[in-house]
Amino acid sequence: MSSRHPRRNAQRGMVLILIAFIIGLGAAAFMYKMLNASNSQAAQDEQTMRILGEAKAALIAWSVSHPNFPGIMPFPDRNDDPNKYDSRSDCVAAGLDGSHLIGRLPVLSDVNCVPPQNGLGFSQLDSGGEPLWYSVSQNLIRKSAADSLPVVNPGIVNAPVLPWFVVRNRNGAIISDRVAVVIFSPGAPLPNQDRSGGGADANQYLDKIVMADGTSYKNYGYQDAMTNPVQEFIIGDDYRAVSKTDPTYKDQSAEPYYYNDKLVYITIDELMVALEARAANALKNALLNYYEPVSAERPNARGVGYFPFAASLGSSKDYACVTSNVAGVLPIGSAASTNFTCDYSRGGGVTSASCSTGFTNINSIVIRRNNNFTGSSGACTYSGRDCTCTGTGSCSRNAQAFSCNAAGSCSANFNGTVIFKGGEFTSASSRCSLACTDATCSGGGSGSATRVTCADQVFNTGGSQLPAWIMANQWYDYFYYASSRNGVKLTGGGKTNVDSLLVGTGRTIVAPNSAVSKGSTQLRPSCTVSDYLDSIENADADEVFDRQNITRTPNYNDHTYIVAP
Repeated sequence: MSSRHPRRNAQRGMVLILIAFIIGLGAAAFMYKMLNASNSQAAQDEQTMRILGEAKAALIAWSVSHPNFPGIMPFPDRNDDPNKYDSRSDCVAAGLDGSHLIGRLPVLSDVNCVPPQNGLGFSQLDSGGEPLWYSVSQNLIRKSAADSLPVVNPGIVNAPVLPWFVVRNRNGAIISDRVAVVIFSPGAPLPNQDRSGGGADANQYLDKIVMADGTSYKNYGYQDAMTNPVQEFIIGDDYRAVSKTDPTYKDQSAEPYYYNDKLVYITIDELMVALEARAANALKNALLNYYEPVSAERPNARGVGYFPFAASLGSSKDYACVTSNVAGVLPIGSAASTNFTCDYSRGGGVTSASCSTGFTNINSIVIRRNNNFTGSSGACTYSGRDCTCTGTGSCSRNAQAFSCNAAGSCSANFNGTVIFKGGEFTSASSRCSLACTDATCSGGGSGSATRVTCADQVFNTGGSQLPAWIMANQWYDYFYYASSRNGVKLTGGGKTNVDSLLVGTGRTIVAPNSAVSKGSTQLRPSCTVSDYLDSIENADADEVFDRQNITRTPNYNDHTYIVAP
């Protein structure tokens, strides 16, 4: 028989159960605390990302809605003025460099900035109670109202003065190399940061990451044309979530991993899409004011009763309307233009007619003589008295000949009439042009040039005059215009019976991408529609265009805007 007392054994069992319960309770409390901390951190991160998203939207809206210079961005709020960080945009009129373009996101305006410089109207703090920070590309900064730069239109997307920013992920891989603006949440101070005094430099707020190979990415760095033309930023993990032995980064015993920045960015493509929409609205209103009669809605309307004929692609340096031309670019100029004819006589020597463009932009050069040609060569053909050249070649009769080279310079040693037909001529001003001054009739005899007037009322005047910012930033070069002036209605996607539309052409598509319509890099200015419009549908010279809501891609950025009805 056991000598143990049954009551004593029961007591011991209860003690063990109690100890187990206490241990379990402690473990549960610990897990709850950890889970609660994790949930709290996740909630704070979510709040910060929401605030960053709102700041991004506010900054795009500020830029696009600027009354005088849409597309520009404000200067940051820096600590190099007497009031340190005073929430104001700190302008620099002279000596601008990259160090002036990183600081806090400005909330208030600065009286010295480009007028009117309204404040951003966004003052939310991140979840750690810190103001947001901001780095902006110099490509979008205007130093004063008198400054002629920057010209903000799709042309700067592929050809910026300085390279666009680069943003990388935690592994150093590029997320985007077309970044115009970066907005940061600095978070709470890290062990290696000191923000006391209220005027600490950027490196006390923003962080860096050193990769395993020693490459360093500093969110507090800035772009410099001479020493650091490609500014790179990095999106890392919070330091509390990174293992001390993470092989992605430099040995943390030598270089501790301290990072808690959060950031969002604005690409130049995002900004340009928003700007294009505003430009399209301004152009649409000008066209409707030209067409429609005066009304309460359109007190400055002109009531012409038709949409203007288009200027030719390219366009003429005077952007003049061309009679019967229902597609091309907006006729923002007032001079008339068409094909022109040079009538000349041989006189005392060889008489020549020349065009500076060659045969890229015109269809043909034609000469008519007094009697029939008998032979031809190269890209010239003859029919009776007419010789038509579309490239290098000649037409002849005995010793008399008319010849053209690839540059479009032609000469004849007999009397005749030369006609430049069906296209546009490149002037010394480097634009395609139908203006008479871009071709000459010269020689020992007489020469003259005539052109037919486009009878439309001038478009870009009075109530249909385009805003100054459209003209200064040359937005008219980035829209294709079409109308039903010839009686044939247009179609834009699913919308039929359209009287007028615009197609935003966006940036040129360049290698390694290529627009389907061309199959290679687009070049502008050009007299070829596939250098402007990207799809086969848009570039096939009929009255049907793409729908309005097609997603833009690296090889497609056309966007259709219906003007009327």
